[in-house]
Amino acid sequence: MTADGTRLEELWSAAAAKQPVSLFRTADCDLMTPHGQVFAAVHDTGARYLLVPIDAKHTLKEDVDGRAVTLRRQVLEDDTSYNVYAALALADDRLRDLFTALCAEVVERIAAKPNQAVAALRQTLADWRSLLSGSRQPLSPSELAGLFGELTVLRAMLEHDPGAVAFWTGPTKSEQDFHRAGMALEVKSTASLESHTIRIHGVGQLEGGPGRLLLTWVRLRPGRGRSVPDLVDEILAMTDDQAAFHAALVLAGYLETEREIYSRRAFEVTEIRTFEVGPGFPRIIVAGLTEDATLAGLDNIDYDVDLESAPAAAARVDVDPVKAFLELA
Repeated sequence: MTADGTRLEELWSAAAAKQPVSLFRTADCDLMTPHGQVFAAVHDTGARYLLVPIDAKHTLKEDVDGRAVTLRRQVLEDDTSYNVYAALALADDRLRDLFTALCAEVVERIAAKPNQAVAALRQTLADWRSLLSGSRQPLSPSELAGLFGELTVLRAMLEHDPGAVAFWTGPTKSEQDFHRAGMALEVKSTASLESHTIRIHGVGQLEGGPGRLLLTWVRLRPGRGRSVPDLVDEILAMTDDQAAFHAALVLAGYLETEREIYSRRAFEVTEIRTFEVGPGFPRIIVAGLTEDATLAGLDNIDYDVDLESAPAAAARVDVDPVKAFLELA
């Protein structure tokens, strides 16, 4: 089984529809480990679980205090069998879409290394700790504007290629927001009515690579137009990989449970500029650091670039960034 949130949703629905004969109703994930099958399960309370089989003698370090999910050792026994599982459970039903994306990644990692199922489960939980901590806040207005800009570009790509969700790498914390072959595209958005200054995060964001790097700047007018949930709905209707898009949204900090909050903030695209990032463009890159200005001991280097400055203005190009990204990669 691949990491498909839609498929997991179907399995949980199938499990819930079964007649209860024990504490759990289960549906087979079609994923075998040395200790048995992985199951999508529904507790008699209605709570969703992912059951990862473990050896009966396995000492599992439990986590029962999680606000979003819990991990417990669970024994399922009947007249003919005795099975022990690492039971990953959804603790807060408001975070159902996050749990689905989390379980999809757990399943994908176990499928890659079935002999290390518990390690894969543990590593995924560690990687997702910030989202699972319960301390996260809804996206701020500036974060929402940034996501709107990226989704605006993604929607335009989908008009040419239904599989373009695969190019959206921003949520995975890559240096740029979109990658395809040798092409990279970074999107910067602002809701300011006058500023042309953008914030660059790290020396790698405008580093580029062996191919072409484009920077697309989007000015948004708040208070009118469409919301991020509107764009999400449109993209879901256009993409051929809804599960991957849902997973990327979660990594980007967008949860469907907060849809009502985000629906209140609309944006209208009023201006788009595209720049070719290369020699002469104002930026900080590793190759430009000299003498003792090395990366050793340096971290979190953020800086501002004025797109109205002469060097930046000279790098402006009159191209459709989406067309260039899809056709020139």
